[in-house]
Amino acid sequence: MYKTMKKPLQNQKLLNYSIIFLLFISSSMKSQTVFQETFGTAASATYTGATSFPSVSYVQYGGGVVSTAVIGTGTDAYLNMITNAVAPAVGTRPTFCGTIPTGTGFNPILTSNTNVVTWTVNMKTNRLGSNSTTSYAEGKNFMCVVLCASNNGILGNTTPTGSDGYALMYQKNTIVGTQASISLIKFHNGIGNSSTTVDALELCTISRLIESPALTAIPVTASFAALSVKVVYNPNFDSWQLYYREDPAAATDPIVDPTTGTLLLAGTVTDATYTSTPMTNFGFIAGTQTNNGYKSQFDNFKIELSTPPPYTAPPTVEKRQVFNSTPIPTVANLVATGDNIKWYTTATGGTALATSTALTYADYYVTQTISGTESERVLSQVFVGDTELKTLPLYEGFANYNISDKLILMNNGASISNAANAGTGLGSWSIIPTSNITDDVTIVASPTWSNTVLPAATGNAITFVGSGVDPELNFTNTTNGSLYSSFVFNAVDAPTSIVASTTTDPNYSTPTGFYSFMAQSPSTTTPGTFNNDYASAVMFRKNMTTNKYNLGLSKSSNVNECVWSATEYDFNTQHIIVISYENIGDADALNQVAKLWIDPSTSTQPAVSTLTQNQPTTSVSRDHIDRIKIVQASSTSTPTIIIDEIRVANNWDAAIGSSLATDAFNADAGFNMYPNPVSNGILHFTSSTNLEKNVTIFNILGQEMLETKTTNQAINISNLSKGTYLVKITEAGISATKKLIIQ
Repeated sequence: MYKTMKKPLQNQKLLNYSIIFLLFISSSMKSQTVFQETFGTAASATYTGATSFPSVSYVQYGGGVVSTAVIGTGTDAYLNMITNAVAPAVGTRPTFCGTIPTGTGFNPILTSNTNVVTWTVNMKTNRLGSNSTTSYAEGKNFMCVVLCASNNGILGNTTPTGSDGYALMYQKNTIVGTQASISLIKFHNGIGNSSTTVDALELCTISRLIESPALTAIPVTASFAALSVKVVYNPNFDSWQLYYREDPAAATDPIVDPTTGTLLLAGTVTDATYTSTPMTNFGFIAGTQTNNGYKSQFDNFKIELSTPPPYTAPPTVEKRQVFNSTPIPTVANLVATGDNIKWYTTATGGTALATSTALTYADYYVTQTISGTESERVLSQVFVGDTELKTLPLYEGFANYNISDKLILMNNGASISNAANAGTGLGSWSIIPTSNITDDVTIVASPTWSNTVLPAATGNAITFVGSGVDPELNFTNTTNGSLYSSFVFNAVDAPTSIVASTTTDPNYSTPTGFYSFMAQSPSTTTPGTFNNDYASAVMFRKNMTTNKYNLGLSKSSNVNECVWSATEYDFNTQHIIVISYENIGDADALNQVAKLWIDPSTSTQPAVSTLTQNQPTTSVSRDHIDRIKIVQASSTSTPTIIIDEIRVANNWDAAIGSSLATDAFNADAGFNMYPNPVSNGILHFTSSTNLEKNVTIFNILGQEMLETKTTNQAINISNLSKGTYLVKITEAGISATKKLIIQ
């Protein structure tokens, strides 16, 4: 009867990193063991499968030490696989592969099963999540458990070849590179290899279906990571669920039975790629990197069948939804595709939100209910902020965003050919879709900036390195006059990936831009595309001999016409950068001038800029400028950069935030405002008459952030971010302006 329920889930890819606490095995569900492998109760030099249930014979691909071992004085053995002390030859990566027993009720064609298929296993390793730098791409895993495969050639360079299937991969986390995660993957032509000359990706194809959050028990100093893992496949929906638990991690800790206790749900995905292909094998693979002494340990592998529980597929929802704070958005504004949609503020427990509930910058979870069965909760990050077109002067201190957020979050399927699925940015940041969908401009805490020219930093910062998407911050189109922008900048390091140029000057890395004004306009030759005309592009190049760098300036993005600073700067030093593009729209291109100031010593505009560019070989003119752009140009040219405190204005004073420094406050006119600083979101007022007051709040650039009236002598300012503001209070025609600090 369950087969009649089968239907595809609506294009549900990697849904969430939600944390849902569920009992691992429901006492109400009957289960049947297809296969169980405990590796016996005593250590042995080799293992043949004699204590498994049913007993199986393993194919072993050699290399390293493969044996069972026991922990401490215990009697429970586990599979212990240690990487060779020398570089292995092709096909010698430690690998165990067995055949899934037949006659147990398990149908090798997964989608033909009438029962839910559940795999459980323990995985333990002494390899750090931070091991190596950038070499751990997909397919270069630390350790792997093959849940099911089409043959026993589960390595990409063994015989037979061409094995397809599903596996668990312990690997460096894609977001927090100093830690590891557990992923459910599907593979084609095997998993990895052991050649020192051929990358795994050249022999196999790995697709990550679900990835857990970064594992907390495996920081850079950990000696062991221990996991209990469960995967559930429901043939009625071709749905896969990944559960995990971090267990005691010391080398002498016993392994915890993965079929007991509580596990976390890492996510759900629908995939039918190999569900119609006979799955006949399973296996264990040690790390596919050539390193000495890394241990991959496995225990308690089990395959079970159980009666499918009532199930409803999760709804389809974007991973991020962005709303302007005016008017205040509510739950009714959230978008998800499904039936009987409900929204929650937690991944587990709680009451569904009323549609009138005001949204904040937070994680929300959505379900759908069909035939009385509610689906699991799916994460959607909601950003509520100033998403309208910026007006000048503008200030971006990154205070409204959470540390570790991505400035741009790529939507599923975003590419140059799928512009409708562009990346969603925080605040007013956005991108133009390209074929490069790397998402790695990250919010970080502001360093302790030492500058004395700009106002003190008020929020966070951004960091990036190498190539990736190029976030843009649009503002009111400027067609004449001049524009200025300031920011604080640090080239933190020069990764080994930055190499000498082979086309310009071998003494330097290839010049690359990282920050620029830009004018965007529709292409007159290719409808539907845009021309991106850079102006006052700030450039970088590394001196390969001195290990220092120059900053440069290009009136466009032409690196051959860039002018360079005479000074070379040390890495990991802080600098104030101010750029300008002057005489926008002037009919004479030579009157349009790009300028760059490095570390101005005072808030007063210096008479002479550090660099000036107005006479490139090719005529360059801009009839408008409407955005700034962060550029991640090249994996071999762009260093690790931190940028903070971005300001844009049509004059120098506003662009460095000094225009408010000389503002005189009016007499207080008998008004009192408290508490100050305020931390609870409620600001109170008193006066001699206590009449109705008009209250207007401005940020430090003079931009109006809130205007309201109060008769109860208090207003709600919880939507304003931390920082310094000016509050103008007007009562009975009398006004006063006061400084306010929000903590």
